[in-house]
Amino acid sequence: MMPSRKMVPLMVAGGVVTVIMGFIVAVLLISWFSNPPFGLGNAPSQPIAFPHTVHVAENNIQCEFCHRNVTKGEAATVPAVETCLFCHKDIDGGTVAAQEEINKVRTAFDTDTPIDWARVHRLPDHVRFIHEAHIRYFTDETIGVKYGINGEELSESPDVAQTCTICHGDVANKEVVQPKTGQSLKMGTCVDCHRVNSIPTDCTVCHK
Repeated sequence: MMPSRKMVPLMVAGGVVTVIMGFIVAVLLISWFSNPPFGLGNAPSQPIAFPHTVHVAENNIQCEFCHRNVTKGEAATVPAVETCLFCHKDIDGGTVAAQEEINKVRTAFDTDTPIDWARVHRLPDHVRFIHEAHIRYFTDETIGVKYGINGEELSESPDVAQTCTICHGDVANKEVVQPKTGQSLKMGTCVDCHRVNSIPTDCTVCHK
């Protein structure tokens, strides 16, 4: 049975509305279960391969050597190209692939071109997260009992590198940095962590 001419516009409108609603639902679900913007925990592609396994796990370079502001201010910051040349002025890399990546760093330095690293962890713009405050709290040995972001008790005060793993995971053993598997960075998680550690949860603490 063929639909009447009057029904055709209604069917088309119904189909359009269904598609739009389906798209909205999909966006909401992806937004909820991923680190924005819609990464679903995947690692973004970077302009230069930087294996933390080599730099941190093998050569014991401390987090704060590259992320120099992490113990001083709000943002951890990424290193200037000049920082990379402290070592890679002389170190060429043990493989052809490594040499190619190191040459990209040297070229960036020679041409005075900043390296456009892709951000891995991102909170909404209205959220204020101060790295220094979190590092200072968790490394403070005068505080008796502390709890991690998921409520786990920390038996000892962690150092800076161990504190970073609480939210970021074991970055030292990752060739490619990506969000910590299954780790929520949503408001409820942060509020729960503040409460269990007896930290203020006033709106102005975290919101601009």
